[in-house]
Amino acid sequence: MIDNTKKDKQLRIASSSNKINYMDGVRLNRAIIAGIRFLISRQDHLNKINVFPVPDGDTGTNMAFTMTSILESCIKEKQSRVDEFTRMISDAAIDGARGNSGVLIAQFFVGFAEACEDQEKLNCNILAKAFENGSVSAREAMEDPREGTILTVFQDLANEIKNSVNSGENDIYQIMKIGYKAALKSLEDTPKKLKILKKAGVVDAGAQGFVDFLTGMMNFVKDGSVKNLDLSNLSTISNEENSIEAHHLSEELDINYRYCTECRIKGSNIKKNDLRNQLKKNGDSLIVAGSKHTVHVHIHSNKPAQVFSLCEKYGDVDEQKADDMFHQQQLLDTKNIEKRTVAIVTDSSADFEDENLNIYIVPLRYNFGTKGYIDKVSQTTSDFYSELASNEFHPQTSQPTAGDFKKQYQFLSSHYQTIISLHLPKKLSGTYQSASNAAKQTTDSKITVIDTNNTSVANGLIVKYAAKLVKAGKSHEEVINGIKNAIDCTSVFVVLRDLDYAVKGGRVSPTKKVIANLLNVKPILSIMKDGSLDKVKNIWGQKNMIKKFHKFLSKQINSENMYDIAIGHSACEKNAEILRKLLYQSNKNIKSISILEIGCALGAHTGPGTLAVGIQEHLSI
Repeated sequence: MIDNTKKDKQLRIASSSNKINYMDGVRLNRAIIAGIRFLISRQDHLNKINVFPVPDGDTGTNMAFTMTSILESCIKEKQSRVDEFTRMISDAAIDGARGNSGVLIAQFFVGFAEACEDQEKLNCNILAKAFENGSVSAREAMEDPREGTILTVFQDLANEIKNSVNSGENDIYQIMKIGYKAALKSLEDTPKKLKILKKAGVVDAGAQGFVDFLTGMMNFVKDGSVKNLDLSNLSTISNEENSIEAHHLSEELDINYRYCTECRIKGSNIKKNDLRNQLKKNGDSLIVAGSKHTVHVHIHSNKPAQVFSLCEKYGDVDEQKADDMFHQQQLLDTKNIEKRTVAIVTDSSADFEDENLNIYIVPLRYNFGTKGYIDKVSQTTSDFYSELASNEFHPQTSQPTAGDFKKQYQFLSSHYQTIISLHLPKKLSGTYQSASNAAKQTTDSKITVIDTNNTSVANGLIVKYAAKLVKAGKSHEEVINGIKNAIDCTSVFVVLRDLDYAVKGGRVSPTKKVIANLLNVKPILSIMKDGSLDKVKNIWGQKNMIKKFHKFLSKQINSENMYDIAIGHSACEKNAEILRKLLYQSNKNIKSISILEIGCALGAHTGPGTLAVGIQEHLSI
C-alpha cells in the first residue's frame, strides 16, 4: 500500500556501533537537514496521495514549503545549544507554515522546542519529553483532531519513545530506531482509522510526509552524513501508486468550504483559545498554532475576508493567503483532465471571465495602512471603493513575492509537464521579476515567463487565448508562439474619471494632473511598445466622455478584421454597458464584448469611474 513500508523498500537500519548519549544543536541541525531534504524529494508523491482533509493535491507542496523555511534557517545559522536551535526552527516553521499538515508539523516543532527550554544538549529523557510535548501541542492546536492522520503518528511515535526511555534504554540511536518503527506501523494503519483513506487505497499524505522526514533523519543518525543520504529506495513512484491516484480522483468528492485560508498574527499575549472560539464558526479544518506572540491560523472557509478581519482583533496580520480548493480539486478530477501538458499561470492584474479554462492566478496584494488584503479575494470591489473614499491611507500595492510564485510552480509541477506564466509589463510592476526569480529557483520544471506588454482586460484576453490553445492540445512551443501573436494583436486603452488616484499611486506625476485639470482634458492611456504607460489621446471637456471614448476606440478597429473586446470598469458598470452598446452599433465586425470589474489592486491606481478596454483581433485556435 505504501512504498516505504514494503519489505523490499523499507529503510534498513543497521546496528550502530557507537552509542549516542546526547545530541547538541549542531548535530540535531544536520539530522533535521537530512530529514527535510528527503521529505522535499517526496513532495510529488505526497501530492498524489492527498485525499484528506480535502483532496486538493497540495500536501507535498505545502509540507515542502514549510520545511524549506526551516531548512533555510538551519543552513543560515548554526546554534550549538539545543534550546536555541529548536527555538530557531520552531519560529521558522510558524513563519513559513503552509497548509493543514504544514501548520501541524510547525506546531509540533513549537511544542518540541518548549520541552527543550534551558537545555544545552538533548539526552534521552529530554528527547522523550520533546516528542511528547510536540505531539500534545499539535493536537491541541487542531479544533477537531482526527485519528488516522499525522496527529496519530505524532502520538504513536512519542508513546513508543517514552516507553523505551522508561524501560531503561539510554542510547538515542536505539530509541529513535524503536520510535521510527512505531511511526511506520502507525502510518500503515492510517487507512484503518479514516474511511476516506481506505476507500482511496492510500495512507494519509501528511503522516507519510512526517515519516519521510523521519526516514531522512534516521539515515543521518545511522551514517552520520547528509551528503550520503540514500534516496533511491523511496523516490520512485510505482505504477501501482499511479493507479491508486487515478482511482481516488475519479470518485465524487465534496468540498464544503472553498478557500484554504491562512494568515500570521503578531501581537502580545495572544489568547489562542479565545481566537479559536471566534474562528470556528467560519469553517472547518481550523488550526491555531504558534506562541503568545506569533500565531499561524489555518482554516477552510468561504469567507477569507471575515477570517482576516477577526484575526486583526488579536494583533497585526500578515502573510494572508486564500487558495481556491475548488480549482485545485478540478485539476485533480480525472473527468476534467485533457492531457495535463501545459499549465497557464497569471497574476490578478489580468481581468477575465472564468470559463473553466484551468488558469492559475497568483494574487497581488494591497494594504490600507497596516491592514493588508489579497487582491480579488479578501475584499469585494464595493467594499474596496468604499474604503478608498473613507480611509485616511491611500492603498499601497505590492507584487506577489518569488515565494508565492515558487509555491504555485511547485504545486503545478506535480500535475503538469510544463508551465507558462504571463504577466503585466516589468516597467509597471515587479511581478514579472518575481515570477522570473521563482522560475529560476524551480530548477526541476520547464517554466517560461512572458511579459505580455498589457494589463487588466487586455491581459485577460491574452491569458484566455493561451488557455484555449492548451485545451486544444497545443504543445508548449505552439502555445508560446500563439501568445506572441496574441500580444501583437492586443491593445489596452484606459480613461480615468480623474487623475487623483493615479497621482497618489505614483503612476502619474502631480504636474501632469495640474495641466490636465487646467486644460479640462482626460487623457486616454495605453501601454507603449517599451512597456511604459503613456498618453495616446486627450478627451477634451467633461461632457459626452463615453461617446468621445467610443469614437477613439472605433478608430482602432480595422473593418477588415474581426475582434474580441473586453471592457473593464471601476464601480461604473452602467458606463461600461453604454460603451458596449455603442461599439456593437457602430462596428459589425465585433464577435464578442465582455464586461468585467477591474481588480482592486489596479483600482488603487485608477480610482472609481475608470474604463479600460482591451481590443484583440479575433484569433483562431
